[in-house]
Amino acid sequence: MSDKRPLLDTSDNENEGDGFMGARDSSMTTGITYKSATVAPTFLWYGRQILVRRKLFVGLLVVFIFSYFLIGPADVLDLDNVDSIVQVHHHSGVLNNEGYLVYSNQCRIVDLDPYKRDVMRHFKRVSYKPCKQRLPLTQMRFDDHSRRYVLSINKTAFQSYHVENVFSCCYMGVERVSESNVSYTNCQHFKSKAQISNTTDSVIVKCSTDKGQIYINGHATIPERVDIQQRLKQWKRRDQGKRVPSVLMIGIDSISRVNLIRAMPKTAQYLYDNDWFELAGYNKIDDNTFPNIMALMVGYNLSNALKHCNPYISGGLDKCDFVWKLYEKHGYATSYGEDAVKINTFNYLKKGFKQPPVDYYLRPYLSAAEKLLDVNVVLGLPHCLGFETESEHVYNYALEFARRYRNDSFFGFFWTNTHSHGDISQTSSMDDYLRGYLQRLVAQGTMEHSIVVFFSDHGLRFGPTRSTWSGHLEERLPFLFIWLPPFVRAEHPEFVDALRQNRNRLTTPYDLHMTLKHILTLSGRTGSLETLDGAKDCPQCQSLLLPVPLSRSCEDVAIEDHWCTCWSYNAVKKNSKTVRHLGERVVHYLNDYVTSFRNGSLAHLCQPLTLQGISAAYKAKISQVDPSQAQIYWLTFSTAPNQALYEATVRYIKNMTSEDNVQVTGSVSRLNSYSGEADCMNDFAIKKYCYCRHKSG
Repeated sequence: MSDKRPLLDTSDNENEGDGFMGARDSSMTTGITYKSATVAPTFLWYGRQILVRRKLFVGLLVVFIFSYFLIGPADVLDLDNVDSIVQVHHHSGVLNNEGYLVYSNQCRIVDLDPYKRDVMRHFKRVSYKPCKQRLPLTQMRFDDHSRRYVLSINKTAFQSYHVENVFSCCYMGVERVSESNVSYTNCQHFKSKAQISNTTDSVIVKCSTDKGQIYINGHATIPERVDIQQRLKQWKRRDQGKRVPSVLMIGIDSISRVNLIRAMPKTAQYLYDNDWFELAGYNKIDDNTFPNIMALMVGYNLSNALKHCNPYISGGLDKCDFVWKLYEKHGYATSYGEDAVKINTFNYLKKGFKQPPVDYYLRPYLSAAEKLLDVNVVLGLPHCLGFETESEHVYNYALEFARRYRNDSFFGFFWTNTHSHGDISQTSSMDDYLRGYLQRLVAQGTMEHSIVVFFSDHGLRFGPTRSTWSGHLEERLPFLFIWLPPFVRAEHPEFVDALRQNRNRLTTPYDLHMTLKHILTLSGRTGSLETLDGAKDCPQCQSLLLPVPLSRSCEDVAIEDHWCTCWSYNAVKKNSKTVRHLGERVVHYLNDYVTSFRNGSLAHLCQPLTLQGISAAYKAKISQVDPSQAQIYWLTFSTAPNQALYEATVRYIKNMTSEDNVQVTGSVSRLNSYSGEADCMNDFAIKKYCYCRHKSG
């Protein structure tokens, strides 16, 4: 895409050919006629030519000034932000159909320009800043001889702490009590180093002099466990020398495919240059993180996830058949880590897990670290946590997990929120780090034996860019890249062919769910893919290691109209009678949804909403929708009294009664912040539609 679209085209004529033209061609281009070379030009002739050129110049200048103020400066002249533009050279579009990521009769997904002016005016590249000027005073390493971690003083860093006479350090282990509580062991003093028990997952270290505490830091570890070692050895004997691929999943919240290119061009370029497989038509299936991750990790849509593994009750999520359970059952070591504990995917307004969901669970450590270490907040989320950013704590934990089990089979799921959740610019600060991180995975040998999934859940859901056409599509199109290790490519060249073909196919988190199950079958430790349950709420979804049909539609793969990016839209009059009717019906739907939610038990907390106005209205250009000849509209509208901005997609059937002719598809999106106006509501499903009654007072 970007290599086909130069930011500035400096050529005067796109048909320059060999670089010269005859006199006739020249006159056609400039609009100026020259006399034959056999007749000497007069002073009068020169005067006329100067006058003609001056008039032409003045005319062009007037047209340019008029256009500038009428439509605003062109993208290429928006030079205030030119330093933020770093081109990524790649080709992700459909061959012979430039401008599209997916192109079929059923689905046409547009290949967006990452550098459109209406988005770039809000984007500014952010520099990476170290959290501390000094190195950490302590370090943790795994000793292969003792099979235990050793905590020690970093002699290189010691001098920078200006210790005089009295100096002492101690560490305390962090122990999980519940999802929201941890406890600490007694602080054990050590001099230069200390061996850490294999029953300790993480530690907090403190050092003091006679003048008080001079240092505090934390270290998360992947200790050796007898039960895990027994599991690995038992299954390895069954393998009889067969190579078993491990799985490492690195996910980043709220980054669209386009914003990966825009904000992290070095990381994106590395992926394109090093033979990662891009799934450019990857489309989310619901609004926020939780339902998209549940589709990926369990195969459920939101409705069935709430029904079968209710996150609002203690132990509800423990009932879910997460993919990591399936891997653990078949002889893999498992791990899960996520930063920003208050908004963790399974904990924000939810109960989380009653029992640790995996072998190595990072949440207890980060819960302790957020309470005890030095923390600074950026865009409402913890950024620096001690000596490194909180996201780096997660990335380093994943790196250590993959290193520790590089000769065994493992499944790791790691997720970060802190550098990407707030706006489109902040994540650019991590570009160099993440490119280097992928290179570190290569250096430690992880890529030789692991299938790595680098992905997001959706694009940015709030802020000024979200109200643009680009923002509408970006929110629905997260990025997805898959790495296959060399031995898998050699044993299964058909997987390589399928992934290359699937780059330009409509795909979903349900397909990725099926892919993870397909990978497990490669171990030989389970039956065929058919013997494993499919994606429960998408019967037609399939593994991405198999060719995906070009003829897929959103309906085929359980993507509701509101999240579907397969259609183009035409703007329609926002004040028309039909559009006003649609807006009123959507607001009525929202009020009914809140009133009936949980049998009406929460309705008394929220004020009814009224339609304030329609901001924009569009009608989908679709040849066939369904036999009832429904028309699909996309509306952006505001409500009172909460001054909310919403987005909805509806099916409108003219020949039905006004009470039944509007169907809201998917959930209704909230485009602006609702912080502080729904504090009375602790249920994430309706929080964005609630304006607490006490607010009116």
